[in-house]
Amino acid sequence: MILSPAMLHLFGRQLGIASNKQLLEHLSQRQLKRAVDIGLFQLELPKVKRLVGMPETVESRVMALSLYAGASGFVSGMTAARQYGVTCVPATVLEVMVPDGRDPKLPSWARSTRSSWRMVSDRRELADGRIVASPLRALFRCAATTSDVRLEKIAEQMWLKRLITPAEADVYLHAVRRQGRSGVTRLERWLEKAIERPRPAQSSLEIDLIAKVVELGLPDPDRQFPLTLLNGETIHLDAAWPSVRLGLEPGATWWHSGDQRARKDSRRDRACDEIGWRILRFDELELRDLTSCGRQVVNIHRMRSRLQEFAGKTAV
Repeated sequence: MILSPAMLHLFGRQLGIASNKQLLEHLSQRQLKRAVDIGLFQLELPKVKRLVGMPETVESRVMALSLYAGASGFVSGMTAARQYGVTCVPATVLEVMVPDGRDPKLPSWARSTRSSWRMVSDRRELADGRIVASPLRALFRCAATTSDVRLEKIAEQMWLKRLITPAEADVYLHAVRRQGRSGVTRLERWLEKAIERPRPAQSSLEIDLIAKVVELGLPDPDRQFPLTLLNGETIHLDAAWPSVRLGLEPGATWWHSGDQRARKDSRRDRACDEIGWRILRFDELELRDLTSCGRQVVNIHRMRSRLQEFAGKTAV
């Protein structure tokens, strides 16, 4: 019998994927060839087989790339970030990093990149055996392959999931930076925004709206701004312009958060009003028209600035 209980356990644990090296612990070379010839196994990647009938998923392909990379490579970049639960990255083309000098032939759903540095220390093995870049290595690679806004979303989600901190990213950047290495400047720009901040952004909506209002002419706001209310409670506003006492809170719709959360937000906004702060809230439906929301923020900011100037003149 070709499929022994041990082999079935192996395929079950590894999402229907196994390397030739693993299979040859249970089969002879001749038996392995016969299993391919009769259609029991199919070639997934060079020296990596799929058990026919097992579903082909992103996760199984990541497993195949992990086994293909072997002891000297790992799944990299945005693909690795997705394995850690980061949702703001595409799941179409998967990336594997291999040592310099290796020139893999991969299917259209995969791409390779080559590197010669930290190929052992930056590897992490997940519970099911997938081999991926460490969170910091994944973030560094993302910095080289995406836009500033996308990188910020990835970094903030990693921070929110406690995979990284800005301080750790700063140490890593100083350890690996080299002249000409791509991604350094982009990662530095995120660190400039985040290094002194106590908490990460709570959503991608927050990042998108802040990027839009800055694009429309407002200065960069303070992020996760601490504000102490009359009752002594300190809250953190997603974004704030303290000079005009204006706060920004992109959030979920009522039917996502529930009426209890809506009442809590309303009480909090009134407590901000008591100390002269205006809080603007936008949900994901409103933020489909990001430009319109951004213009409202800009107009309200300018109105509060004019009122503040007028109040200062009349006080004199």
